[in-house]
Order: sequence, then structure tokens, then C-alpha cells
Amino acid sequence: MMVQSAIQNGRRRHVVRYLGLAYGLAAFVMALGIWAYWAVFLGNLPPRSIPWIEPSVSVGPALATFPALFIDIGLLLLFGLQHSLMARSSVKDWITRFVAPDLERSTYVLAANLAFILLLVFWQPIPFVLWDAGDGIAEDIVWSIFVLGWVVLILSLAAIDSAELLGLRQAWAWFQNRPHESLPFKTRWLYSQIRHPLYLGVIIVVWAAPFMTVGHLLFAVGFTTYIIIGTYFEERDLLRSGGESYRAYQRAVPAFVPTFWKRPPKSAT
Repeated sequence: MMVQSAIQNGRRRHVVRYLGLAYGLAAFVMALGIWAYWAVFLGNLPPRSIPWIEPSVSVGPALATFPALFIDIGLLLLFGLQHSLMARSSVKDWITRFVAPDLERSTYVLAANLAFILLLVFWQPIPFVLWDAGDGIAEDIVWSIFVLGWVVLILSLAAIDSAELLGLRQAWAWFQNRPHESLPFKTRWLYSQIRHPLYLGVIIVVWAAPFMTVGHLLFAVGFTTYIIIGTYFEERDLLRSGGESYRAYQRAVPAFVPTFWKRPPKSAT
């Protein structure tokens, strides 16, 4: 009986680990899909023949201005609070009472995915036009900047390992029943020129709009505000964990505007 019970427990643990890996993989794939949809949403690209991908940031059925403002601000606050509160160490400790520590990041990513889905699906366009670049060279320039922002985003994710950022590497370590070791902080590629290229990419894509409405402006202001606040707390955590090494990097490398003639100190790499 004891042998049979041990075998059953071993099988149960094996199944649980497969489920944990599936959990991490699902959160990872969902995040990538949402980011792809976000590009469509910001570019006002969904064809009108596919109503289930409406609305976009500026196009779609519109409510009266004040109800739309109320809903949109609420969605932005929900998105920002989820990202901020779940990043706090006390909340992380509370989450690990219910899930394995190596699945905490996947839980954060899953919650972020759900908050982002709510933001994109229930966003209310406010279609008062503030500027329109038209169909000429000005529009082409703005679209080029929009694409550049996505290039910066993708390169930033590649530089910091998207599997680590989105929890998949941690879930894989848990599946293999081995401790997860966080990747060391490295200042390579874009991170050798600016400290927050990922956030810079976000700022570019939310503001690079050849067709800017009040709703799009609200979205851009909301995300920019979140980034400014989030950067402050993130830098504080990085200083706490990185110590003098990160402080030297912080002094040498600007946050958002690159100065290509400077290089980060060796201690930060």
C-alpha cells in the first residue's frame, strides 16, 4: 500500500508540474497575442468587416463624451493599479501562499493580460479629432515613427529575454523541479544607451498617431503617466537590489533619451 501510495503521489506531482508549465506557457502566449492586437488597436487598423476586433483607440461605436471618459479613465486606472500593486513584494508574498513561487510571475502576467484585454475590448473611442496628418508625406513619417517604436519594443524584449519577463523561464524551472536563477542584469544593445528602452518604445507607439483623437490622447497620456510613475518605483527596486553597480549605471546612462557617445560603466554589465 505504501508503495502504491508513493507511486500515486509521484504521478500526481508529475501532473501538477505539467499543469504548471501549461499555466506559464498560456500566460506567455496570451501576452504575445495581446501585444500583437495592441498594434492593431493603436493603428486603428481593424477592417470594418470584422466587428469582433472593434473598437480601436479612435474608431468604433462611441458613447457620449462624459460616460466614455468615465469608462476609459476607469480602465486605465484598473490597468495601472494591477501592474503596480502586484509588483509589490508584499503582494507577491501573498500570492505565493496559493501558487508555487516560480509560478508567481506567470500569475502576474496572466492578471496583466486580463487587465489589458479589458482595457482594449471595452475602450470607448472619443472621436473628436485633434490633428490629422492627411494622406501625404506627413502621414508616412508618422507611420514610420510608429513602426520604429515597435522595433524598439521588440529589440528591448529580445535584450532582456521575454521568456524571463513573462514568466515562462520560471515556469520551466518549476517543471524541471530545479531552482530558478534570475538572469544577471546586463546593459547590452539598447540598454547600453538608455535604461528603459522598453518604456521608450511604448511611449513612441502610443503617441505616433497620424490621426489623433481625444480618446487616443487620453490613452497616450494615461500610459505615459503610468510609465513615469512605474519607472520611479522600478528604479528604486533596482537600486535596492543592484546597489552601487546600478547607481553607477544610472549616473552614466540616461533613462529615455539616448546619448550615443557614452557607455555604461563596466560594473553595470
